[in-house]
Amino acid sequence: MRNILLMAAGAVVIVLTVLVMFFWHQWLVDQTGSARFAIGLAGRAFEFGALYGGSWLCVRGWNGRTA
Repeated sequence: MRNILLMAAGAVVIVLTVLVMFFWHQWLVDQTGSARFAIGLAGRAFEFGALYGGSWLCVRGWNGRTA
């Protein structure tokens, strides 16, 4: 049961990250100058962290042991 919850949580994190970045993308494009660069780096860092975390949860749930 724990493994299924980990995989479900990972899938939810991945889907929410994709949705947030999809709707946030236009706002990032509208920024100009150094603000766009800084916010772009922060956005990519957030995206990387959230997608990595979601995939880690999925893999941990898939490979998890019930010991």
